[in-house]
Amino acid sequence: MNTEEKRKTLSKWILETDENVLNEVEAIYNLKSKEKESSNDIVAYTISGKALNKEKYIKKIKEAEASFDEGNFITSEELKKKMLSW
Repeated sequence: MNTEEKRKTLSKWILETDENVLNEVEAIYNLKSKEKESSNDIVAYTISGKALNKEKYIKKIKEAEASFDEGNFITSEELKKKMLSW
């Protein structure tokens, strides 16, 4: 069934179904619409001030975790020593 046939079938089904089912379909539609809208919402900023949406924020977190797992970090003791040399 192609997209156009699906639309026609769903349109017919919507016209024939009861209100409870319509309310459930509407709730799902509203939920998906909010998810789509919220995926573009700004959820964080980088230290340089660049705005990040949820998708980019999660990507940055995963990159940071991978960097940490590769050993790209310093201990608090190393940081203290570095700070004393400033």
